[in-house]
Amino acid sequence: MLTALNAALLLAPSARAQESLLPSTSWALAPIFTTWHFGTSIPQAGGSVKDVRQFALPVRAGMTLGDRWSVDLSGAASTSSVQVENAGAVRTLTLNGLTDVKLRVSGALVGDGLEVTAGLNIPTGATGLSADQTAVLQTIGAPALRMPVSALGLGPGATLGLVGARTAGAWALALGASVEKRTEYTPIELALAGGKSPTKVTPGSALHVTVGAERGIGDNRLSLLLVADGYSTDQVKIGLDGGATANSSYKLGPQLMALGRLDLAARGWRDANTALVVRYRSTFTDASGMAVPGSNAAYVEASLAGVRGGATGLGLILGADARYHTGLSFTDALVGAAVSAGGVTLGVEIPTGSAVLRLAARGQYGQFNTGTARSSAAGLTLMGAVGARGQAR
Repeated sequence: MLTALNAALLLAPSARAQESLLPSTSWALAPIFTTWHFGTSIPQAGGSVKDVRQFALPVRAGMTLGDRWSVDLSGAASTSSVQVENAGAVRTLTLNGLTDVKLRVSGALVGDGLEVTAGLNIPTGATGLSADQTAVLQTIGAPALRMPVSALGLGPGATLGLVGARTAGAWALALGASVEKRTEYTPIELALAGGKSPTKVTPGSALHVTVGAERGIGDNRLSLLLVADGYSTDQVKIGLDGGATANSSYKLGPQLMALGRLDLAARGWRDANTALVVRYRSTFTDASGMAVPGSNAAYVEASLAGVRGGATGLGLILGADARYHTGLSFTDALVGAAVSAGGVTLGVEIPTGSAVLRLAARGQYGQFNTGTARSSAAGLTLMGAVGARGQAR
C-alpha cells in the first residue's frame, strides 16, 4: 500500500540526469528490548502474567534498480519470555524464533502515475508451537502491549497491488488496492498421550483499499491516509486424540484505519511531527455465521516526536505518545485487554558519514482491564537503530 508521502514522490520529476547503471542499496537493523511489569498479576489460561520481556532484532535490506524499480527484504529474530504465577508457583515461559521474511518488489508501470507492488511472505517464522509457547505468543500479540515482534510464522502468502497517483491543485493524491492470499500452516502442535494434535489454519483472502493525500501548509506538510480492509472466511482444523479432527471457521469483519500527520518545519529542529491514528475493528462471525458480541473495538493513538538539532551533527530525540483501546469484551485474555497508556521517549541521533545511528529509551505507564481483572503496568523500551544508504560504485 502507498502512503500520501509516496504519492507525492511518485509525482515528483526525477532529479537525475540519467538512470543509474548500477543498483543503489540500503540496509538497516534495529535491536530493541522491551519489558512490562504488572502491579497486579493478570490471570490467564496459562497462569497469571506478572512480567513480559522481549529482545528483538528487526533487519531490512533494499535495492533500487534505476529510477523505477525497487526490491526490499525484511524480517526479524526475537526471544520473548513471560513470567506467570499458578497456585503459588512461578514459571517463566519462553518463545524464541524468527519471523517470516517479507519480500517486496515495486515499480512504475505507466509514467510516474501508476505503480505495481508484488510481495511474498516467505514462511521462515516459527510454527508448530507448544502450549507454553502459544501462551507467550498470545501475550506478546496483545495490541495493548505493542511489542516490537507480535507474531512469528504466518504461513506462505502473496500480495499483489496497484497504486495510482495524481495531483489536484495543491494536493498530491493516491488510490491503491491490493489482494492478499495465504495458504495453510500449523501455528500450534500440542502433545497428546496418543500422539500430536496439530491445529491447521487456512486463512482466506484479504482486500485492502488505501486512499492517501498530502499537501503543503506553509512550510509544513500535512499527510492523510485512509485504509479499509475486508476479509473472506478462515478455516481452522484441530487434531484430536485418535487421529480425528474438528473443523471450524470464522470471518473477520471489515476494519478501518485513518491517520493524520503534520510534519512541522520548526526552527532548531531537524525533524518534528505530530500524528493521530484511529482504528476500528468490526465484529467477526463464528462458524454459524453469527456475529460475536463484544468482538468489535476502537483504538486511538496520538504522538508528538522530533529530533532537536541542526541539519548535521548530534541530534536530541524527544517524543511523547498516548493511546486508548476499548478492548474486546468477548474474551478476558490479555490480547483483548482495554488500555489507557502513555509514554515518553528520550534519545540521540548521531549521523556518521553515510549512516545514521539512533539510541533511545522509552518509558510507559498504563492501566489494563481484561474484563475480569484490572492492573497498572510500567514498561521500558531500549532502542538502537543504524541504517545506511549508498550508491554502488
